[in-house]
Order: sequence, then structure tokens, then C-alpha cells
Amino acid sequence: MKPLVPYSYEIEFDVVGACRNEYDRWMADNSLNWASHHAVTTFDVWHNDTGISPEVRFVFGFQSLKEWATFVNSDVHASAKDTLKTVTTGLNAQLWERSSIQLSPAASHRVRPHSPCEDLPAASEGLR
Repeated sequence: MKPLVPYSYEIEFDVVGACRNEYDRWMADNSLNWASHHAVTTFDVWHNDTGISPEVRFVFGFQSLKEWATFVNSDVHASAKDTLKTVTTGLNAQLWERSSIQLSPAASHRVRPHSPCEDLPAASEGLR
């Protein structure tokens, strides 16, 4: 079972169609060194087969911001990222910090004040 990590660093991109073989070679040559960096706690690769961008997402997990900083400032990361740029497009990276939502039966009975945000229409994914 994978440990829960408080920090996730996601790198997402699309593979350039003409560079599919080069990307596969890049994965074979670089992914093990990148994912096995001593600061990385977890590593996952996600593929989006819907045809919508981004096509691939690498998710690195870290126990602390110091470990994340060690990783992103390492030569291993710089080299892998720079060579990945040659076979991909739309390369984007984002650091996330885990958060939680309190789920409590008592919370549903509390009276909460009206918020101006409640007057805004929900446009995301057709929710109302």
C-alpha cells in the first residue's frame, strides 16, 4: 500500500505525435533515475486516453517541502525535464499540498450565514 504524502508535484504534457518513439526511448532512459531520486516518496504515471489534453501526467509524492525543493533543484530533475521538453508539448508543472474536509454529522445542523458566493451561478460541469 502506498503511503499518503502531503505534497504532490504533477508534471503534465502531451507527446508530440511524430516523437512517439523518441518519447518511449526517453521513458526507458530517464524515468527510473527520475522516479527513484532519494527525495521522492511515491511516483505514478497517469495516461488520459480520451484524446483531451494533457495526455500524460507524472505525479511525484513528497513528505516535505524540503524534499520537494531538493528534487526540483537536482541535476536529475533538470536533465530529465529538459530532455522531456524535446519530445513533448504543453509541459506544465504544479505543486499540490494535501488538505482535508471535516465530515461531521454535527456540522450539517449548524446555521451558516448567507454567502455572496451562493448567488453566483455554477458553471462547472453543468452543476446547479
